[in-house]
Amino acid sequence: MSGADLAGPGLESEGAQRLITLGLEGSAYSRWIGVRLRSFEEGTVEIELDLRADLTQHHGQAHGAVIGYLADTVSAWAAASLAGDVVTAEYKLNFLTAARGELLWARGEVLRAGKRQVIVRSDVYAVSGAQDTHVATALATIAVIGPRS
Repeated sequence: MSGADLAGPGLESEGAQRLITLGLEGSAYSRWIGVRLRSFEEGTVEIELDLRADLTQHHGQAHGAVIGYLADTVSAWAAASLAGDVVTAEYKLNFLTAARGELLWARGEVLRAGKRQVIVRSDVYAVSGAQDTHVATALATIAVIGPRS
């Protein structure tokens, strides 16, 4: 994804629509897991998914891999909104509490965008009824692999 193509805020923006086309529709895994773009602004992206039974572990809470997917994906998408074509180089994930509820959502926010890497903080939340619970936080290094526009 090109940074120039991702300019502008809002879900109807050209950038959000390009992200949906490439990041959601272009990924079989993202389509399978059911992730949706929740909010789009340059440097800050939010995504969400329904917490289905097949995404939980034996205690009935979200599987850690699902939380990791959300943190990784939202970090990369936030970075792509500013930096062009990117891949995750690494991330550190802290689980804060069990993720139970009907919905999971995550916010990724760029802390610093450099020429070769972007540092992103992401937070993952579980929604149960009207209550959002902060269940995990991550710090990611996203490598820029394509040209910055």
